[in-house]
Formats: sequence, C-alpha cells, structure tokens
Amino acid sequence: MNRTAAFAVVLATLLPVLGGCGIFGSDEEPANSEISLQSCRLPKAAPLAIAVGARANVPRPELPSEVQELMKGVAGAHQPLTLIRLDGAPAVVFDEPPPPRAKNPTADKQAVAEYLAKAQRAFAERMTAATAQADVLAALSLGGRATAEGGTVVLVDSGLQTVKPLDFAKDGLLDADPAEVAEYLTEERLLPDLHGRTVILAGFGNTAPPQPDLDNNLRAKVVDTWRTAAAASGACVVTLPQPNTQKSIVDKPEVAVVAQPPAPDPEFCGTVELGESDNIAFEPDTATFRDQQAARETMSKFADAMRGDKRRAELIGTTATDGSVAGRLDLSARRAEAVKAVLVEQGVAADRITTGGVGTDWPGHLPDIGPDGGLLPGPAGQNRKVVMNLTCAD
Repeated sequence: MNRTAAFAVVLATLLPVLGGCGIFGSDEEPANSEISLQSCRLPKAAPLAIAVGARANVPRPELPSEVQELMKGVAGAHQPLTLIRLDGAPAVVFDEPPPPRAKNPTADKQAVAEYLAKAQRAFAERMTAATAQADVLAALSLGGRATAEGGTVVLVDSGLQTVKPLDFAKDGLLDADPAEVAEYLTEERLLPDLHGRTVILAGFGNTAPPQPDLDNNLRAKVVDTWRTAAAASGACVVTLPQPNTQKSIVDKPEVAVVAQPPAPDPEFCGTVELGESDNIAFEPDTATFRDQQAARETMSKFADAMRGDKRRAELIGTTATDGSVAGRLDLSARRAEAVKAVLVEQGVAADRITTGGVGTDWPGHLPDIGPDGGLLPGPAGQNRKVVMNLTCAD
C-alpha cells in the first residue's frame, strides 16, 4: 500500500461523515455558534486552519472530536477551512473558499457537504509528509496567516521541531525554560501575530519509533514550550492530550531523532549534573524551584543514598551568561543552597553537604550567546545546573 492509500484509510477515522446525510441537526445554522474549550472560545463563524503532522516519528494523527465538531460548524457557517501539511517545509494543501449560501436549505447543505468532501480528498492526497524534518513554527505561522481575528489554528503533531530556529534535536531545547524560548522568539521577531485567535495543540509530546517516548516531565516541557510561545503570539491556547499508542503512518522522509537528556544515577560516586531535565529548574533570576514537589522527588533518591552510607556531597551552582558576574555568582550559590535545603529536609545531615557558586566559570559551560548578542535558550538552559560531587564513604 502506497503512502497516499495508507493515509486515505486513516482518513476514515479523522473526519466525520461528509455525505449529504444531515451533517447538521437542522436546516438552520447550529444553535450553538461557538465551542468553549478550557478558557478559550472558538467561534464557528470564523476561519479555521488545521495543520497535521502525518510524518515519521509521530503517532498516526487523529483529529479530536472537538476539532471535528468545529470543522462542521465552520463549514456550515460558510467560513473558510485551510489544511496544512506539517513537515520540514509546511504547505497549504487546501484553501478553497467555502461555497456561497444556496437559495434553499437542501441545496445549501449539499454545497457544504461537497466542500467538506473536497477537504477530505486533499487530506488523503496531499497531507502526508513531502519534505524531511519537522517545522512546527512555520505551520503555526501559515495557520495564523490563513485565519483572521476570532479564528482558530489547530496543530496536530508531537511538537518536536527539528529545524532552526527551534531545533529540538540539536539545540538542547528539552533543557530550556519555556518562558525563555518564547522570549527568544519574541525578541528575534520569529513569532506570528496570533492576536484574537485560538490555538489548539493536540497530541503534543506524543512520539512514535524511532523517536523514543518522552517521559512525563519532558512531555510536559514540550507542551509548555509551545503553549508559552503561542500565548506570546497573542493567542488563547488550548491543549488536548491524546493517547500515544499508534505507530506513524509513514517513515519517509526521515525526521531527526531528539535525544533525551540522560537521567542522573544516584548510585554513582562522582559528579552528577542536575538541571532542567531532572526537575532541578528555577523561576527566572531566583533560587525558587519551578516545581518544588518535582525537585523533592528527584533529590529523594540522592537523599536515600546519602543517609544509607554516609556519603558527602559538594553542591556547585552554575548559571547562564545573563546579568553581571557578581549577580551570577550570588544566584548560583543560592541555587546550590536551595538544593542543600531539600536534602537536609529529607534527613541528610547538613554538615555532610557543602555549597558554592561559580556562575559561568566552570569547564562544562556552553556558549549561550548568539551572534546578535541575545541569549540562546537551549544552551542557556543547559548551563543552569547544580553540579553534585558525591564522595562515597571509605
């Protein structure tokens, strides 16, 4: 079975029945003119753009029932529907204007059904990936241009972009602070204008082989990165989690695999670097954990080991290249103290833990300043660590 045929089979589960069998409950427009999802309102009488990643490394795409309902409402209101192929070079595959209202209800319903049938054919024939890699930001930008204020943009994908300016495979973005990623995109003027629109993120963080599964922490990080970026564009953002049980429908063209940051080994006697991927993440410019409970869970493994055999620990804080040198030294030392406080809270003797801060002056520091002098969120995130030197008892 070729790629087009394979995707055509999948379409039976993606789209509602499109024949003339009463898509809408009556000959009039649906009584509800909008759908409310989370804190966002999705008007049916407004343009809708849907970008789908039918590509390698993502599960078989499925349109959530809420999106299917919105599709029917938008078409029934004679508003434009745009379909976008999400791959390494996203492209609009369907943007035909909706038919004008017919003179009688029966003819009108038939015209709408034919319009949706054309959209279904576009899905089946043009939606599978044509270009290697994945560019989610470009698809979001296309969706923004295809919709007006009040419209909705739907992205169905894993969210693991593999091209600049957000290359999760090369730029360490699983270690980056989502707010900092959004700030970087804003400062570089890389975000589309989505004011007055709703963005729906469906299935973000879900993967398919050869892309390894993301753990709950990293899956949440991907969702937060895109939710924060879309919100910085002016959009109201809805996230719709989906099961991660399906294989991808195609494996070509290839998409780069995004490696997960290695998990720390609390049984290792030596140096362990604790950062974003280990839930040792802090609010910007503070020594306050972003998720205090997650930090406790990470450090509990180390606390267990240290209580059991009297290990000693040296905690050294590091920072990104942000602020003054004196400020970095102070902040890195306070973050090391914050980690120490968690260990002491969990029963480790305070006199077996020493702390210090080195700012950016340490051998593992990565270049995190771009050509224009701005802070690069991926490397910056990887530079914010607390390095633990564990000494085992003799």
